[in-house]
Amino acid sequence: MAHIDDQNVLYIFDQTILPGAKATINFNMAKLYTTTNVDVPIIIERSKVPGPTVLITGGIHGDEVNGVEIVRQLISKGINKPKIGTIICVPVLNVFGFLNMNREFPDGRDLNRVFPGFKLSLIHISEPTRPRLIS
Repeated sequence: MAHIDDQNVLYIFDQTILPGAKATINFNMAKLYTTTNVDVPIIIERSKVPGPTVLITGGIHGDEVNGVEIVRQLISKGINKPKIGTIICVPVLNVFGFLNMNREFPDGRDLNRVFPGFKLSLIHISEPTRPRLIS
């Protein structure tokens, strides 16, 4: 699980991101039948000053592209560079829905209907984690 330690170092997806650094992590979401990888870019910008972590996502619904463009504009204009803390941008969260211009995941689930998830589900945000995501 991603976390920031006492030295203000971010650990996410086996990557170490120091204060003041930026990184793009290509998260391998799946592999197509053609063996082509489907990667989702995660753009991380960190300030040297400790502070809150903000997650900005777009493309929860693949047929709603406005959020994808907004996240892209935030990144291209450098608005995602924090004065304090960390900003993590995921321009397209539902990559399969985006590619197919469809609201749902391939299995028919609507991501917007599973927040915060269920305790025994793969998609779940536990009670102790929720405040940390917001703070």
